[in-house]
Amino acid sequence: MPKNLVYFGSPEFSATILESLIKSGLVNVVGVVTTPDKAQGRSLTLTPSPVAILAGSYDLPVYKPERLDEANLAHLRLLKPDIFLVVSFGKIIPQSYLDTPKIGVYNIHFSLLPKYRGALCISEAIKNQDKETGVTLMEMDDKLDHGPIIAQSKITIDIDDNTATLTTKLTQAAILLLADKLPEICAQNYQKTAQDERLAVFTPSHKTISRQSAFIPYEKILIAQNGVNSKETHALIRSLNPEPGAWTTIDGNDIKILDTSLTDEKLILNTVQLSGKSPISWKQFLQGHTV
Repeated sequence: MPKNLVYFGSPEFSATILESLIKSGLVNVVGVVTTPDKAQGRSLTLTPSPVAILAGSYDLPVYKPERLDEANLAHLRLLKPDIFLVVSFGKIIPQSYLDTPKIGVYNIHFSLLPKYRGALCISEAIKNQDKETGVTLMEMDDKLDHGPIIAQSKITIDIDDNTATLTTKLTQAAILLLADKLPEICAQNYQKTAQDERLAVFTPSHKTISRQSAFIPYEKILIAQNGVNSKETHALIRSLNPEPGAWTTIDGNDIKILDTSLTDEKLILNTVQLSGKSPISWKQFLQGHTV
């Protein structure tokens, strides 16, 4: 009989992984824990997370606790969980929750731990011009991305990958990794290795990411167009796209930098967007503006 699994997650890619688990039949997903509904858009409409929406489409019990306290844990205990699986939930899992499932609590993390612990693991790998990253399946403990590693899958970072395209690659790798390793976890027959603390690298807090943090002075872009620090600037732009979105200011105009590439070691602006306008090519922008 499949083991009972409670899934913790919030964003779109986490919903994709959840659906793969539901369809696989490897486990019996008995409930989902996600973040509370958030006000979105100009009308500030309360909107459930992508994981909540997906779980609702499969008629799964959905819990949206403000806090992971004993009262909310009591509801999860009624589900008789064997496994908790955490995939970008957004909250620290307390010890009382770690002690609840019969088999254990596991986490999918989008980096090759112990490198890039924390929330910005995808964008940091791009910004730092890494050639590869990957997915880590680990046992969770009470520290941030600290528990023993069960398995990892490496992914190549393409020179034009941004956070969206790399997230898609990592999501598919995570689905394959879980399909391979979940049976071993359910059978409680798997190997694990402690992380080497000497190699630990932490990413900045997600709170450091804002529209202002995505601003790039045009002087920096200009010299990259002329071959100075072009790879670094290309990597920075990709790490900021599509969210929060790299942008600069030219002649008093705020301009989103949607797509760049490298040619002959020089930065090429491919697609930009003026505030309130449709995306256009850099060539089209130059036709109407003096730079």
